[in-house]
Parts: sequence; structure tokens; C-alpha cells
Amino acid sequence: MASALTLGGCANIQFYTQAVTGQAALLSSRRDAQALIDATDTDPALVRQLQLVSRLLRFAEDDLQLPVDGRYRSYVELDGVPVWNVVAAPEFAIRPLPRCYPLIGCAVYRGYFNRRAAEREARRLSVEHDVYLYPVTAYSTLGWFDDPILSSFVYYGEAALADLIFHELAHSVVYVPGDSGFNEGFASFVGNEGAIAYLEANGLDAAQYRERLEAAKAYAQFLGDWRGRLADLYREPISDAAKRLLKGELFVAMRASYGRNLERLGGGRYDATMARPLNNARLALVGTYEDSKHNFERLFGEVGGDWRAFYAAVGDLAALAEGKRWTVNDAPK
Repeated sequence: MASALTLGGCANIQFYTQAVTGQAALLSSRRDAQALIDATDTDPALVRQLQLVSRLLRFAEDDLQLPVDGRYRSYVELDGVPVWNVVAAPEFAIRPLPRCYPLIGCAVYRGYFNRRAAEREARRLSVEHDVYLYPVTAYSTLGWFDDPILSSFVYYGEAALADLIFHELAHSVVYVPGDSGFNEGFASFVGNEGAIAYLEANGLDAAQYRERLEAAKAYAQFLGDWRGRLADLYREPISDAAKRLLKGELFVAMRASYGRNLERLGGGRYDATMARPLNNARLALVGTYEDSKHNFERLFGEVGGDWRAFYAAVGDLAALAEGKRWTVNDAPK
């Protein structure tokens, strides 16, 4: 860490200082989850959710073959969310600006424990880039630390909490430094499929959650279609001023199209998201999580839904060079 800091200049030193300080503060605030469950003065609602997390961890370990170890055995009460992420993309390209780190390689975002620091970075980047600043309720330290349960997500509904826990645990199974699309596509698939398996195994309403995931898939495909239209525009041999004008018109048309297709796009579930400013950074982030997920779904089917075989197959893919992980027909759309 120290040698990496000396290579990046003052801005990087400040970034890593806040990262180390923020992570240390979070870890030092951990309280044992079982002790909270057993304590007579713990809020009953929190007890129920901590007990749910305990059941989810057993399912993750026994049924999904995910490594749990000491993760999510402690709890941290936060004032808000733990991290704010900043994503940037060029004004005329839906390609996230890579943010590189020691050990884990490059990612599409940079995370800040301090919101004001994140806002400063967003303002700095916005001079020449499209920027998206958003709150993060959960994140994985990739097994470097025993990640705690956080108040920012503990009160999620059962299906959503299962999805999140399984997603974050999946990052410690396979993680490819520098390939955010592969990593997030894999973890998103494990979270989605694992949540469905959990609901079915416990006699809960898996059909309703499947419908929710199908709506999310349709929405991601909708955004992908418009990303394609924007990419076509950015390749046009016209002036930047003309591109800027047409880009704005495409975003207006995109919102109008969303309004005409509400029923298949979640029935209004994404209204608040679509009401916020649209730009290349936001669209690039969606692609990071969604574009390769269908490949993992296909691979899971090929191994007959066997989780161990699936992880082994994903590990084999991860060992390949980035451009060789998917065939042309399987490449992210």
C-alpha cells in the first residue's frame, strides 16, 4: 500500500487515506450479531433481521456452496450509507473511466466513505466527463476483512436481502482484477439465482421475485438499446456541438419511450430513476452489472445447476485473457 501511494501523487494519497480511515472506523464499530440477538434490549425488528441474515448465511454455505467464514457475523449501525461511488465517462462515449488500485486492479468506480470528498471528486471530473454520484448500501472487501451486516441494508425485504448477501459473498469466490463487467455480472447472477433458490426452498413467493427480476432485465435491455443508439451517434463524423444537441434529444426520446412502455418496464418501478439526470456514466454503470449476466445464466444451465461445477467453470473463464472469456456469439450485448 505504501509504495502504491507514492506513485499516485497527492490526490491518490488523500483518497487512500480516507479509504483506510473509513474502513478502520467501520470495522472498529462492529458488534457481535449473536450477542445482539441474545440481548434483551435489542430492537425486536433488528433481532428478526439479524436472525434472517443467519439463516441466509446457512443457506449460502450449505446450498449455494459460498464461503461464509466470518462474514456477516457482526453488525454496524451507521448514520446513512457507508460509501459514495463516483463513476465517470467521456462526454461522447459510454465507456467508464477506469479507476485503478493496488491488488484489485481497475474498476469502473471510485468509492468514498466521506460524501463531501465524493462530491469534490465528482465536481472535478464533471469538467470534462459525464459523472454519476450514487450511494452504496453494501460492498465487499473480497475476503480481506470479515464484512459486517450494515444498518444501510439490514432492513431489506427477505428476497432483496438474500440477493444482496449472496451477491457480496460471490465476490470472494471469483474476482478478476480489472474486469468489473465480469465480476459484477457473475455476482449479480449468483445473487439473483441464489435468492430464487432460497425462496423456493423455504416455500416463499419465488414467482413474484422472478417477475421483479424479469422487469429489471427488461429495463436493463431497454437501457442497452438506447446505449446503442447513443454509441451510433458518437461515431458520427459531425461536430461536438451537433453531437451535444442530438445527445440531449436522444435522452428526451428515451424518457418518452420509457413512459410508453411502463407496463413491461416495471410498472413505474423506475420512475424516480428515470426522473434523475441521464448521462453516459449512469448508462455505463448499468452495463457493468447487466451485460454479461446472460452468459453466466447459460453457463449455469450447461453444468446442470450444480453450484460447485459452476464456480469451477467460472474460475476457468477468469483464468483466460479478457478478450477470450466469451465467444463472439456469447459476448455481452
